[in-house]
Amino acid sequence: MAYLESLAPFGVKRAVLTGLDGLVIEALGRGAPPAETLAAELASLARHMAPLAEALEGEVRRFTLATENHEVLALKVGEYLLGAVIERGMDRKAIGQELSRIALGLQNL
Repeated sequence: MAYLESLAPFGVKRAVLTGLDGLVIEALGRGAPPAETLAAELASLARHMAPLAEALEGEVRRFTLATENHEVLALKVGEYLLGAVIERGMDRKAIGQELSRIALGLQNL
């Protein structure tokens, strides 16, 4: 089943669905970064933020990374991560809502 297709109309540059191992399950888009790199780095970030989240008596559920030209929106859903690379200035609220909608579907796996 294609989970990420619904992100295409939003103009998402790259999106991935990955496990916590960083292996790509599904990818959308083209260009940099390669899907494999994005998936591996998202998984690494989630693992490295886990101790801080635990110290705050919680767990990592979502995070954002911003550069001068792009943003990465990420959601952790159980043993999965969803990530989307967008250009600065895009409608991140709508894209975040769509990622959340996709995440609901993943919870039923």
